[in-house]
Amino acid sequence: MTFWQAWISTTLCAWMCAPALAQQEARDVSTLPIADVHFHYMAFMTPEDLRARMDKHHVRWVVSAGAQGAGGAAGSPGAKNPWARDSELKFELKDRFVAGVGGPETFSGERRDGAAFFTDPANLWAVAALERMNDLLKQDRRSFVEFFPNAENSSMEPMRRRRLPTNAHFFKEVMTLAARYNVPVPMHMEWHPESVAQLSELLDAFPKANVVLSHCGKITVADDIRPFFRKHSNVYCDLGYRSSPQGENESRKDPRRMIYWASSTFRKADIKPDWLQLVEDFPDRFMLSIDDVVSWEQYDQVVTATREAVLAKLSPATAEKVAYRNAVRLFGLPETVDTKP
Repeated sequence: MTFWQAWISTTLCAWMCAPALAQQEARDVSTLPIADVHFHYMAFMTPEDLRARMDKHHVRWVVSAGAQGAGGAAGSPGAKNPWARDSELKFELKDRFVAGVGGPETFSGERRDGAAFFTDPANLWAVAALERMNDLLKQDRRSFVEFFPNAENSSMEPMRRRRLPTNAHFFKEVMTLAARYNVPVPMHMEWHPESVAQLSELLDAFPKANVVLSHCGKITVADDIRPFFRKHSNVYCDLGYRSSPQGENESRKDPRRMIYWASSTFRKADIKPDWLQLVEDFPDRFMLSIDDVVSWEQYDQVVTATREAVLAKLSPATAEKVAYRNAVRLFGLPETVDTKP
């Protein structure tokens, strides 16, 4: 193509395509229901405040990835551990909240026995943890909390800054439970070649169990995920903590960590084109996540970024799937929920 042919093509597209692009950008997604499939109930939150925020932003469901910190003043009678606080949320939000299993068991087990908790089939703490998870999953609809096979460079918890075999004995047993109860397994797994190969082996060994890649692999680019999706039909992604404002600082050191961003003084809300194309090509594989936030202001900013830079950029059918339909199907969420205070 000559220079002038290219110039004419570009000019015509700018004239003819602009209305379509403007129409897409103007599409109102402000009230599209959202399912937050990876949510950490933070210490500053109360059940009442969370419900009000969810109603404000049309976040219809939340799935626990494990509560963070203790609520109430330290040492006071009102202080509660993270797992008791998840129970409070269930009481307040009812069917809008899916409690997690496995948090206290895996944290305490690793703190006691290190990697052996995950790798040793005879580890008594691991055996007890799996039995406990089985009992809870048998009782009612729950999810697994976020597991951390590889958080070498991406965990606030020093104990988890290590790389475990993603196909370790403990994770195989969790996949057995996942297949039995039709509950997906969230995995925080940085995209290390060994971790990827081990996860591939795990997915092949348990074709009836589903894995949700927390933060979509954390350090991935779209070309990492595309062939993996083609190879494995039982792996999904949440898009949590891959946007502004949460990912701003770490993306300065590693630009791969930012996928989309909200409007600011110097830039408009947008998503990287290759990621946008990936979501459109695999509309059944992506879900949304707010993850952990440090304040209600940041909660608002994350939801705004999600709507402006993801949902508003997608085709209407894909936006609905990513916003909530995929989550309803994968996590068994009730489709009709009263969202009024």
